[in-house]
Amino acid sequence: MRKARERNGSQIFERKKWAQMNFVLTVFIDALKPETVEYMEFLNSFENVSRIKTELPAYSNNCHASMYTGVFPNKHKHHFIWKFRPETSPFKLLSKLGVVNRSRRLKKFLYKSICLPKSMVVPYGDVVFENMPISFWANFDFDMVKFWGKPNSFIESYPTIFEILKRGKIPYRVIWIWTPFRPIKILERVNPPNNRDYRSWLYVFIGDIDYYAHKFGQDSPKIREVLQKIDYTLEGIYSRSEKIFSDNFYFFVFSDHGQAEIREKVEASSLFSSHGRDLCDYIHFIDANYLRFWFRNEREKEEVEKILSKLEGLGFTLDEEFLIKYHAEISDNRYGDLIFYLDEGAVFQEIIPKDVRYMHGYLPDYPDSDGVCVANRKIKGTRIKLQDITPSILQALGLEIPDYMDGEPIWK
Repeated sequence: MRKARERNGSQIFERKKWAQMNFVLTVFIDALKPETVEYMEFLNSFENVSRIKTELPAYSNNCHASMYTGVFPNKHKHHFIWKFRPETSPFKLLSKLGVVNRSRRLKKFLYKSICLPKSMVVPYGDVVFENMPISFWANFDFDMVKFWGKPNSFIESYPTIFEILKRGKIPYRVIWIWTPFRPIKILERVNPPNNRDYRSWLYVFIGDIDYYAHKFGQDSPKIREVLQKIDYTLEGIYSRSEKIFSDNFYFFVFSDHGQAEIREKVEASSLFSSHGRDLCDYIHFIDANYLRFWFRNEREKEEVEKILSKLEGLGFTLDEEFLIKYHAEISDNRYGDLIFYLDEGAVFQEIIPKDVRYMHGYLPDYPDSDGVCVANRKIKGTRIKLQDITPSILQALGLEIPDYMDGEPIWK
């Protein structure tokens, strides 16, 4: 039997066995909406399409944790990037540098210099910290769900798909394509595995669409142009893979959430100042459409609740019952003693650039919040959840699905 040996001689693959293995090609397109697939001729030709229910909040950290572990947010506990953790804050040494409050430029430099070594990328939040007294920085730490470099092995106590495959000695490859890099040139170099470089799972992460869609919307000519180029390139990769693997080829494209048009901007600092209070007197954190508080006494809590009541009709405070409904309850206050949510179409002005016209983070019930899944095999239902992604990959690879996972394979 003909054999192919790697150059370093460390592994030998028998061609017959290699050709019979399932090859799973998974393509993630950040923020792709179900309705937008119609602009992609190749993907739109597949009959196996399902909407994906996103998370609360529908932010990347939360969605990716669900995708890669197969468990609900109340288990993986990565709802937001930034959390209240004074004991582990990377900013602890800055608490005595009050003079820095006068310089936004220096604040930005410090933020990037301290955060970058921990995650290899600068996490969302720089504008929040620039508006925050330096003495408050030491209250916060962050966790980013990583799929690049060295992906998370565990999220809380749950192994990720990357760790599961590593333990099982299943070869895989991650290709990370992220803004501001154009995806097409990188995608054109993506080839299905061959007998010299076999990978059972190839994961292609395309982040550009979220970046452009925030600014232009998914119906814009700019987005259509990028999507059509991605679609054309994916068709080529698919065709080559299908020729090699035939019936042993699994292919699916999916996204984590959609986006909704911004119709209202709320300036939190002005809201508080109009009631004789300074927002920076309270320990807080502003996300796109969430305003979170940590109280030092009951008086602060009463003051904040009274002011936020003026936003009735635009949003509401998330209570325990509401969080349980979306499997988002958590037993401690790492993400806030009070979490105020702005409903679809509204954002907090302080941290949203002027050129951003669309946002995500809203309730999973809204159609504009949905992601999408397109596959080359039959899918069980018309609406799946993010927790189904990892079990689907495992089943396609012929691996067991752990009992603790909240998701299930999508394949019929």
